[in-house]
Amino acid sequence: MSASSVLFVHGSFFSGWTWLPVIERLAMRNVESVTIELPFTSLDDDVHALRTRISELRARGTVTVVCHSYTGITASMAAHDANHLVFVAARMPAVGESQTALNADWGYPSFRSCLRVDNDGVMSLADEATDYLFNRTPPSLARLAMTYRRTMRSAIPVEPIDNPAWRSLPSSYVVCADDWAVNVDQQRLRASWATHRVELDCDHSPFMSAPTELAAFIAETHAMEAQ
Repeated sequence: MSASSVLFVHGSFFSGWTWLPVIERLAMRNVESVTIELPFTSLDDDVHALRTRISELRARGTVTVVCHSYTGITASMAAHDANHLVFVAARMPAVGESQTALNADWGYPSFRSCLRVDNDGVMSLADEATDYLFNRTPPSLARLAMTYRRTMRSAIPVEPIDNPAWRSLPSSYVVCADDWAVNVDQQRLRASWATHRVELDCDHSPFMSAPTELAAFIAETHAMEAQ
C-alpha cells in the first residue's frame, strides 16, 4: 500500500529529536514523519546514511526530504530519489559553487567565531552559539538543544557538487528572516531558485521558534508534490 512521508534531516551539531515540535504538528494534519540520525563521522557517511533511508521510504511511497542548514549539502548529494526537497535556512549548492568558498558569505562572522576545530579535525560548537542559533526560541528549548549538541567530523566540501538533487526535483525554501547565524540575503537568493518559498519571522531554528508556521508550509508543499 503506497504511503507518503516526510523525512527530517537535522542540521550540524544537533539530532533528529529537534524536529519533534514540527512532527507533532504534522501528525495533527495526518502527515507521517520520520527522522534520521546522521553519523557525523564524515560527509560521505552522512550521504550514505541519508541515501539509504530515502531508498527504504521510497519502497513504501513518495518522500519529502526536509533539511536544515549544513545538511542542505547532504540532501543535495543524497536525495536524488526523493520526490520533493525542503531547504530550511539551508545550503542549496549551485552548480560549480564551492561550499568552502561560500563560507565567508554564508555565515555571519559573529556566529562563525563560535565554531571550533581541534587538531584531529573534530568540530564543536561553543556555548556562545546559543545567542545566534536560538535568538527567538524559548530559552528552555534552547538550553536543551545546546545541552545535547554533538561534535562532528563531517566537513564542508571544497569541490563543487556536480549534480545537486534540487536541480532535478521540485523544491521548497524556508527563509528565516531573523536569522543571526546564516546570511538572510543568501537564503533569499537560494529561495529564488526553489519551486515554492516562504519567509518566516523566526531565528535559525524555526523547528523550535516557529513550529506551527513551519509545519503548515511543509504540509502544504508536501501535499502538492505527493499528488
